[in-house]
Amino acid sequence: MSNVAKSYIDLYNEEQGVKVATVITAIPLSSELESKVMEKVKELTGSEKVTLKNEIDPTIIGGFVLRVGDIQYNASIANQFGNLKREFSKSI
Repeated sequence: MSNVAKSYIDLYNEEQGVKVATVITAIPLSSELESKVMEKVKELTGSEKVTLKNEIDPTIIGGFVLRVGDIQYNASIANQFGNLKREFSKSI
């Protein structure tokens, strides 16, 4: 997608009050899980107008990363491993 088209879509969504959430998972979301994520994003944003974009990234191993605007919630296994590594490095 060109930068012009992406900018237009972003401006349109902003004007219409549509919140765009990106969820990154190791495998595609099932329809059931997608519905649960949509409900949570609606609750977090207070908006009924939500678009969910699912990106696949096998390097996160499992779990998910959720981005809504400037907010990011990282519940990936790779992130948890990174946190453990930092904790072990501090204690040695």
